Amino acid sequence: MGEKKVNIGLKEKVHAQAKIISTLKKIPMNKFLEQAIEAAVEKEKKLLEELLK
Repeated sequence: MGEKKVNIGLKEKVHAQAKIISTLKKIPMNKFLEQAIEAAVEKEKKLLEELLK
C-alpha cells in the first residue's frame, strides 16, 4: 500500500516528548508517529467494523 503525507500540528510539549522518545528508540520521529497512529487505529478498530456492517 502507498504512503500518504500529512501535515499535523502538535503542542510543543508533545512534539518535544515525541522527539526525545524517538531519539531514545533510535528511530526517525515520523516512524514513531506512524507507529503511534497505527496503534491508535488498531485500538479503535471496532468503530470501523461497526461502520462497515
